[in-house]
Amino acid sequence: MLAAMAHGQPRLSLDDYVREGLANNLALKQQKLMLEKSGQSVRQASGLFMPSVTLNARYTQLGGNVVNLGDALNPAYAALNQLTNSSAFPTDLDFRLPLRQETKVSITQPLLQPNVLFNYQIQNSLYNATEAATHVSERDLAAKIKTAYLTHAKTTRVVELYEKTLPLLDENVRVNERLVANQKATLDALYRAKAELSDVKQKLADAERQQDAAAQYFNYLLARPLGSEIQAIADDALAEELTMSLDDAQAKAKSLREELMQLKAGIAASETSVSINTANFFPTLSLGIDYGFQGNRYDFRSGQDFFTASLVAQWNIFNGFQDDAKRQQAIIETKRLETQLADTENLIALQVRQAHNDVRVAKQAIQTASDRLLAAQKSFELIAKKYEQGKAAQVEYLEARTAYTNAGINEIITRYDYFIKQVEMERAAGLYKLNN
Repeated sequence: MLAAMAHGQPRLSLDDYVREGLANNLALKQQKLMLEKSGQSVRQASGLFMPSVTLNARYTQLGGNVVNLGDALNPAYAALNQLTNSSAFPTDLDFRLPLRQETKVSITQPLLQPNVLFNYQIQNSLYNATEAATHVSERDLAAKIKTAYLTHAKTTRVVELYEKTLPLLDENVRVNERLVANQKATLDALYRAKAELSDVKQKLADAERQQDAAAQYFNYLLARPLGSEIQAIADDALAEELTMSLDDAQAKAKSLREELMQLKAGIAASETSVSINTANFFPTLSLGIDYGFQGNRYDFRSGQDFFTASLVAQWNIFNGFQDDAKRQQAIIETKRLETQLADTENLIALQVRQAHNDVRVAKQAIQTASDRLLAAQKSFELIAKKYEQGKAAQVEYLEARTAYTNAGINEIITRYDYFIKQVEMERAAGLYKLNN
C-alpha cells in the first residue's frame, strides 16, 4: 500500500495529508455544517432587534341572524329627514359587524425587551462554543491522520522485514533437506527448519492484515476509497523534534486548547441565561402600528383608510415561581460548567505531562533499540558463517536469526512509536497550527 515517491516529485510531508483530510473528511464537514447552522441562529437572534412588518388581509361573508346597527339608526335618520324636510341623513346604513373586509399593514417594534439582547448574546456564545468544538475536531483529526499514517508505515516496515527473512529460512529448509537426503542430518533438524519458516509466514500474514487495516483507516480519514495507494514519506521528514520544556508546553496548552475555549463560551452563555431569566421579572414595552383599509367593499381611495398606534406594556406579575426556578437552574448550570472547566484544565495538564514524559522516554529508547539491532546483526552474521562451516548447531543459528529479526522489529516499532509520541505531544499541547 505504501508507494515510493517518484524522482522529481515535490517532497511529501504529513502536513500534506493533514490538509487533505481537513478538506475532505466527512465527519469534519458535518461539524462545519453545525457551525454554519449556529451562525444562522445568531443571524436570527439579531433580527429580533428589527421591526416586524406583516400584511394582513381578511374578507368575511356574513349570513344568518347577524346584528346590523343600521337597523337601529336608519328609522331615526328617516324621522329626522321628515322633520327637516330634507334628505340630509342616510337611511340605508349597513353596519353589520364585522365589516366584510379589512386589509392592513402591521408593524411591531420592541422598545424595552432585555430578553432580545440577552438572547443575542447567548447565541453568540453558543456560536463561539461550536466554533471551538470545530477546532477541537480539526486537531483530533490532524492527530488521527498522522497516527494512522505512522501506524501504516510501521506495519509496512515490519512486513518488509519478514519478507527479507523468508529467503533465509527457505534456504535453511533446502539445506536441511539435502543434508537429510545425504544422511548428514536427522529429520528433527528439517522439521525445526520448517517450523521456523511456518512461524515467520504466520507472523507475516498477521502483519499484512494489520498493514491493510491501518491503510483502510488512513484512507477513511482522508475520505478516499479504502483501497487507495498511500504515497510514502521519508523517515527524516517524520522526525519533528519537539524540544519544548514541560512548563512551556503547559502554558501553550492552557492558551491554545480549544476545549477550554469551548467551556468558557458555554459559561458565558449560561451566565447570560441567568440574566435572561432575571429579566423575566420586569415589564416589557413594544410599539405597534397598523395602517390599512376596512369596509363592506374593497375601496382603497383616500378617506377610506385608518391608522392606529399602540404602546403595549406587559408585566408578568406571577407565574408560580417558574421564572425563579429557571434562574436557579441557570445558576447551577454555570457552576457545573465552571467545575468542568477546572477539571478539564487539570486533565489537560496531566495529558501534557504524560505526553512530554512519553516523548522523552521514547527518544531514549531509540538508541537502545539501535544498539540491540546492531549487536543482534553482528551475532547473527558470525553464527551464520559458523553454521555454513559446520561449526555451529542449527538451534544456535535459528536462535540468532530469531533474535536478529526480533531486534529489527523492535527497532522499527520503537522508532515509529517515537514519531507517534511526538504527535500525541503536539495534540496535548495544542501545537499544530490550524489555518483558521
